[in-house]
Amino acid sequence: MLVPRTDHLPARPSWECLVCATPWPCADAKAELAAQYARFPSGLAIYMASTMYDAVEDLAARGRPTPADLYERFLSWV
Repeated sequence: MLVPRTDHLPARPSWECLVCATPWPCADAKAELAAQYARFPSGLAIYMASTMYDAVEDLAARGRPTPADLYERFLSWV
């Protein structure tokens, strides 16, 4: 699997972008990840599913969005 290369990374446990402080993955992270994984779209799906799993744990513990909301945020664009 490719290791993502972007400055737009999530801050845990809030899951906001370290650079722009918007919900991660932000627009810049999505664009950079999509370009990086263009030849390996299944790798991007696996990476985003694993980060969604981490986010579910972190955000649920803080009373944040439901898994349905997180699917839209993390996987619907992949």
